[in-house]
Amino acid sequence: MRKKTGLVFLVLMLVSWAIELGGGWAIMWWYWNTAWYRVVSPSNASFAAALASWSRYTTPSGRVIDLHWTPQGITLVLYSLFVGVHVVVALWHGLLAPFFQRWNQGVRYPIAREREQFEAAFAAIIRAGNAPLSRPRVWLVHDGSGLEMRWHGYTLIIDRELLKHRALTPLLAVQLGHANSEDRLAHRLYAMLPAPAAIIGAFAGWPFALGHVLTYPLWMWYWKARVYAADEFAVEYGQGPALVRTLDQLFLRIDQATRGGRWLKPMPYVAQRIDHIQHVLKQQPSAAPQGQRIL
Repeated sequence: MRKKTGLVFLVLMLVSWAIELGGGWAIMWWYWNTAWYRVVSPSNASFAAALASWSRYTTPSGRVIDLHWTPQGITLVLYSLFVGVHVVVALWHGLLAPFFQRWNQGVRYPIAREREQFEAAFAAIIRAGNAPLSRPRVWLVHDGSGLEMRWHGYTLIIDRELLKHRALTPLLAVQLGHANSEDRLAHRLYAMLPAPAAIIGAFAGWPFALGHVLTYPLWMWYWKARVYAADEFAVEYGQGPALVRTLDQLFLRIDQATRGGRWLKPMPYVAQRIDHIQHVLKQQPSAAPQGQRIL
């Protein structure tokens, strides 16, 4: 049974943006309209005079226009800039970043032999599956010695050496699991949230990434759950045993411990993925012979 991106993602996204914009407004109002105003001018008189002076704008014709700036007005202007920066960041990460990621990696279109290798792996997955399967519209090759594949936007990037490795089929099944469960769209929308490091701006009255920081542990739990769901998808398409061997032989030995475990990381330990797949295989014994036939 496929576990698609759905209600949990929508709730997390709405909560993150509600905190980001609503909490951002509350902090900016307190900082710029209350705390900063009183710190700069404890008596309010000197600051009020300076503010009145800054509010007057003289046109080239000599006409004086009073902008009537107030701490509240300044806060509103700054918050408008705050929202504008979010829009720019969201458009950049949601629309343009995948293109520049592919550009920086120097990926290329596959040659004839590589297309044949990909088609053979895809056909093996189709034969072992029991449901229709959507294929990547575009996939590109990354030259080097790596043995991985990943999505940049809606484009699948495959390391050249993986295309001639027996791990291609099970790893492709995992990535197809992400593609057929709306995970690619979820990642694009998630990328629109400001990076957690931007929270440092809160000390200067710009609480960027507030929503992302406060929901970050939940997001990391969610992305680990999506990894497990993609592994289950691979099992459904007969790749369970092959995926276990791939993870055990290629990735387990290079999987390093992280401080605090994987609580704040989007990927579970490889050993945990292996254990989860083996548990699923015990519940679906028919997946084992299918996985063995296609290797």
